[in-house]
Amino acid sequence: MATGWNRDHESRGITQGGKISQETFIDTYDPSVLRREQYMLYEIKWSNNKRPRQNCCHSTQTEHAEIYFLEDVFQKQRSDPSAHCFITWFVSWSPCGDCCKQIRDFLKEQPNVKLFIYVARIYWHKREINRQGLRNLMNIGVSIRVMYLPVYRYCWRTFVDKEDKYEDYWPRHFAPWIMLYSLELQSILQNIPSCLEVSSDENYTPVFSLCVEDEEQKRALTSANPY
Repeated sequence: MATGWNRDHESRGITQGGKISQETFIDTYDPSVLRREQYMLYEIKWSNNKRPRQNCCHSTQTEHAEIYFLEDVFQKQRSDPSAHCFITWFVSWSPCGDCCKQIRDFLKEQPNVKLFIYVARIYWHKREINRQGLRNLMNIGVSIRVMYLPVYRYCWRTFVDKEDKYEDYWPRHFAPWIMLYSLELQSILQNIPSCLEVSSDENYTPVFSLCVEDEEQKRALTSANPY
């Protein structure tokens, strides 16, 4: 059962059983559409507990999902301060620069916590504050990757409400967007110029174009495995 069911963070598109609805997942995690909403599917595994805790939340107008998780969800579920904790986030947008700073401060205070982040899209990928924020997280050991097809399938099976749900979810048409966002994330973490131009039409459908002119940058990106 979701804790604090009446909280704004755990209402829209999330069932009382703590699952995300099929329609909300398809709509908000599709990398080919620039939705404004940010959702988080999260998994918490404590070393003193065999079963992971899995649930969902989303941002509100006043607080991003990452901050809600750190200040509310984690604090409520923490019991033994000496226990090691492994947290995995599957977020529809990567953390912004301000959230990255608060995540970094949180992890410095919680040395027993290991964080893994999977993102469907990269938030305002050309803003240096956001790019530097992601690099800062990587530099303290946070794993940041773009969601790829097996991850979408795992999220579908783990977090999506089963009512009226078809058995499998394998969105192969996501592959080009996954590759492009992976290349851009690689350029951010390697601290080289952005390789993507992203615009959108009136339906928030992204239009991508590669803008890699430097041969060394091109070799660095194409030689890296985005998966």
